[in-house]
Parts: sequence; C-alpha cells; structure tokens
Amino acid sequence: MTPGVRLATASLHTPFGRRIDQTVAALRAGQLVPRRGLPAFPSLKREGLVGALHPDTFTPSPSGLRAALLHVASEALDGLEGKDPWLVIGTSGVLFLGEYAHEAQEWLGSCGDVADELAGALGLCAPPLTVSTACSSSANALLLAGQALEREERTAVLVVGVEALSPAVMEGFASLMLWDPEGCRPFDRRRSGLHLAEALGAQGLTRLASVAHAHGAILLGGAHVCAAMGPGGLASDAEAMFAVMDQALKTACREPRDVVAIKAHGIGTVDADRAEAQAIQRLYGHVPPITSLKGVLGHTLGASGVVETAAFAACLDAGFIPATVGFVEEDPEFLLRPLKAPIAAQDGCYQLNYFGFGASYVSLVLGWRR
Repeated sequence: MTPGVRLATASLHTPFGRRIDQTVAALRAGQLVPRRGLPAFPSLKREGLVGALHPDTFTPSPSGLRAALLHVASEALDGLEGKDPWLVIGTSGVLFLGEYAHEAQEWLGSCGDVADELAGALGLCAPPLTVSTACSSSANALLLAGQALEREERTAVLVVGVEALSPAVMEGFASLMLWDPEGCRPFDRRRSGLHLAEALGAQGLTRLASVAHAHGAILLGGAHVCAAMGPGGLASDAEAMFAVMDQALKTACREPRDVVAIKAHGIGTVDADRAEAQAIQRLYGHVPPITSLKGVLGHTLGASGVVETAAFAACLDAGFIPATVGFVEEDPEFLLRPLKAPIAAQDGCYQLNYFGFGASYVSLVLGWRR
C-alpha cells in the first residue's frame, strides 16, 4: 500500500460514554472501566472487571444494538466526504447476536444481515462487506478499506467495529484460564489474562491526493499474516508476529528507526505477551516507546481494530501517547518497558498491532502530523 489514505471522522461508544472525547479522557487519566452487573445474562455467575456499556446508552437487545450501530455509524458518516461510501463491518462472530435475540425473543439475523440493514438505514448503495477474523476482524476491515482506496476502487469507506458481551465467550475465556477478574496487565510479570469489554466504533477513511502537507492521522500501510497458512506450515506466534510487523513497515516504506511509538496488542496473557515482546525486540532492537490500551478499554475482540485505532489517533490529536495501565513490573524473560505515564505525541509514524485468536495477525502503520 502506498501513502494516501486519511483517517477522517470517527465515532466511539465505549463503557466511558458515547463521545470520543470521553474515551480519550479515560486513556489520559488511566481510568479503569466501571464495574457493572450484567442483568441481561443472569446465568453468568462469575464476577470481575468487565467493560459493559452503560445501560442508559445501550440496551442489550437486537433493537438496542441496531440503535447503537446506527448512532456511531451516522456520527462518523456525517463528516465523511465521498459519494456513496463503502460500508465494511468487523466483528468476531455472531454469538452475542443470537443471545440477544434469545433473551428478547426477537430475530436479529446474521452478521451479514446486520451489515445489509445498517447500509440500508444509512442510505448506502454499495454492497457492504463483513469481516470476521476473530480479534483482528475490524483491523482487517481497515486494511481492506485502505487497499480499496489506494487502488482507487472507492473514494470513501466507512469501517464499523462492533462487539457486545457474550456469556458463551466470557465463559470460554475463563475456562481457558485467559481471563483475569482483576483486569488486564499487559506485559507485566504478574499478568494472568485479559478482561473483556464491549464497544462500537466507526472510522471514516478517504483517499488523499497528496500526503506531503497532510495533518492528522494517515494510514501508510499494513499487513495480514495467518500463522497457520505459511508455505512452511504452522509458524510460531513470535515468528508470525515478527513477519506481520515487518511486512507492514515495508508496505509503508518505513524502517523500524522511523517509528515514534508502538501500540501493542498487549492482551495480558502469559504466552501472547511473551510472543509479542519477542517479536518487537527482534524487529526493533532498540524498542521505541510502547503502550497497550487494553488495561483501560478492555479487550473488545473483533471491534478492537477500529476502537483502538480511532482512540489512539484521537489521543495523538489531543497531544499525548497514553500509558499502559496495568503494567507495573518488568518480566525478566523479555525486559520490555511499556509506558507507565503518558508522553507527548510526536510527528512521525506509529505501528499498531492487532492479533487474533487462531493466528490471524494484523499490523497497521499510521503517519501522524500536528
């Protein structure tokens, strides 16, 4: 991918509120999500840190999800230039849709049906696309959108990421011993898992005629690697993570020395953080400032690509790179030192990682200028 894709207007609905500045303020302050009950899922007996949307702004039902999707998509679309933007939705699956429909005794349909319905509600004519590659879903959606714009197949794209809490998914992570009820601690020596969250995000993208004097966030490049499908068979996580980061920088025509900071995937599990740390240290040698947003935002699974990219770009616009909440003590196995406090944003390029369960790995490279 060559330069020329602008990250235009964005909208976020997170546990911190329905305005993007509320999420930025939480990231600046290192604020943890409020502990809320899950009244829609009485069968879920476990307690712990969970990023639930506020009940005043989101009703866990098919109609509630439709309304929330329409709100974030419309808000991002309002500032998006371009005739008939292409809608691309990224989500990890349909489990929560089925659970909502069962509780409400209301049919919602599949992810494809949701995309079709949202496109119709927004008045978009181009056939929408749904991407589902686990936790890299909406990051892959951003990558596909950027490639379509770079090839001049589209003049504008609206990428939407959506993930809602699901008892089946939460119990699944807990049964795998990948859930930390006290919250995610990315790269910390005592890390023991993630905490899940729900969120919706929408990011508009447009094609730039020139990037020479562009301001704000620009998608410079990106790559996707599936560790299980290489010519040599199954690759290790660290090898695949290294490969996708290296390829992303090459598509952006950048070197590791050009990178101002890394927004790591930083999921907080023992093995995944170890593999990502090894990949980062192998690629960079001297590692630039590194952060993970999941200690604040939680892991929003398939929505994380859009949610974290929009949030990170908004933090840069606000003048800072957020700290890694939950990181306290270095792991002597890899000695990675994520940010413990926010630092000032700098003009330059940033690498953003999104690694999916099942070895679907995405890395994006953003350029940013005041």
